[in-house]
Amino acid sequence: MKKTILLTSFLVVLFANVYAQENQIEYKPRPINAEFYENSGDTLVISLRTPEALSTTFESKLPYPILFVHGLNSSSETWNTSFNYFNNQYFWQFGGRFDFCLNADNNNATANLNFFPTPNADIAAFETTVQDGDYYTINFNVNPNGTIGNNALSNQSAIFKQGIAVKKAVERILQLTGKNKVIIVGHSMGGLAARQYIQNAENWQQPTNYHHVTKLVTLGTPHGGSNASDSGLGWFAGIQTRSEAIRDLKTTYYYSGDQGRFLFGGIEINNSTNMNEHLTGDDFYNYDVNCNGIIGEHVIGLNQKTIDNFVDYACVIGRITGGTTDGVVSEPSSNLNHYYPTLNFPAKLYYFNSTFDFIENHTELPGYPYQIMQGLDEPNVKELAYEIETNTVYNGFTTVQNPVATDDDFFKFTIENSVEATVTINDITTSSMNASILNSTGITIGTTQNNIGNTITFSQTLAPGNYFLKISSINPTTSNYQIPYQFNLTTTLSNASNEISNLNFYPNPVKNMLYFDNFSTTKASVYSITGQLLEIKNFETATNQIDLQTLAKGIYLLVLENETEKKSIKIVKE
Repeated sequence: MKKTILLTSFLVVLFANVYAQENQIEYKPRPINAEFYENSGDTLVISLRTPEALSTTFESKLPYPILFVHGLNSSSETWNTSFNYFNNQYFWQFGGRFDFCLNADNNNATANLNFFPTPNADIAAFETTVQDGDYYTINFNVNPNGTIGNNALSNQSAIFKQGIAVKKAVERILQLTGKNKVIIVGHSMGGLAARQYIQNAENWQQPTNYHHVTKLVTLGTPHGGSNASDSGLGWFAGIQTRSEAIRDLKTTYYYSGDQGRFLFGGIEINNSTNMNEHLTGDDFYNYDVNCNGIIGEHVIGLNQKTIDNFVDYACVIGRITGGTTDGVVSEPSSNLNHYYPTLNFPAKLYYFNSTFDFIENHTELPGYPYQIMQGLDEPNVKELAYEIETNTVYNGFTTVQNPVATDDDFFKFTIENSVEATVTINDITTSSMNASILNSTGITIGTTQNNIGNTITFSQTLAPGNYFLKISSINPTTSNYQIPYQFNLTTTLSNASNEISNLNFYPNPVKNMLYFDNFSTTKASVYSITGQLLEIKNFETATNQIDLQTLAKGIYLLVLENETEKKSIKIVKE
């Protein structure tokens, strides 16, 4: 049923593995336990977030894994408040952290995009504990020796370097999860790091030549720059005003008044009319914006570059009491639509309005799961729909949208044979939800089905082709996001035959032992008719029989797998 999806996934993973082997990062050695602890001061030791051991049956219920990217002078620990919520509320599994030092040669005067062990390389990756998971973090708060800290201004380094590191993190996530796309959430400068990856083809994965980002959520990201971090507030926070990051984040330079080179382009030169930031002394450690070792080039600004119109963009914008700024980034700088007004699907905007902050709430944004979940809400148009597989349970989220009253969620799936498709949605928290299956052009097949209590169930006969599942929550409330709805789309052959591509199985109904002709399996997954995974049976050697005597009476879906095939059958247990 899912040969096209499975083949596509297999090829994506194969390409990712081949490419990774050809471009394998060599990790730089570091002290034992540097991955797990941060030394702050002489005596204070801070434990860092690391993955918990996975159960052998872990299977993410999210369509895609999420990568969180922190901002200027920060670290992956900035997300901990929201991560604790996600773990406790949704039981999300942390997949791990990717540590990079972006000034590994500890030389502020020069810049390059080389990785260790190239001599004098600016970028060094350090080995961490990573595994299949729901979400991951990237961490630039790393010293040249791999200890956690910012002695070398790594988390204040050039955004060109950050984009390269994001690329490597995405590659590794694709390998770990077997998925072909990721979602990125970036706070402040982290959103620009994600855009640097997305908008520059030289950063894309080969041989697929694609950036693999399906959604970008930015929290307080200065898409148009910010001049606030080199103020007294920035100095107090330990920000180095001569750093590469401050150079790249500038909307305009203070004394010369010209636009920031990284965002708006121009010549990499420092004089009275170009990139002039300070009245006396050096303005920045270096002026090599594109980090290629050549000074004086004309660089193309990030906001001058094309942007993918088929990424689902969302911007979370902070507002302190009585203002249109979060204290660090003002509107419209935090609104991507201001710089890309012709997006096919404009970025969705969500606001955090303080009633108690008068200085800034910019640094608080990573700790607000409500606004993050609004940004993470599934695409509301079919053109951006998340790809899902049949016979798999997923979580979806109902959130308050802006400015519409209905939360539409779109998912795309492929059918290979004529099937009877059953949609089941459970744990509905909004008072009114409906669902429908659309054909490849967006026309509803059959009728739209409404919820009865907290459940929707309906079936539809489908011919081979591409389809969309549209789930609409009417007038959601601000608490609906706390409980995800669960949905799946189970499929069985519509001709009800016991023969599926030369697979014969009998007896059906079955009492104890189920037998197969022309097929052997090494793994059998047993699902209820509503799509709940009940049991996984693994076999050391391929077999053509399965003992089902422990199953209760009822109708079940069996997904049978071997090294080359995956088949789904419906059986009746008597």
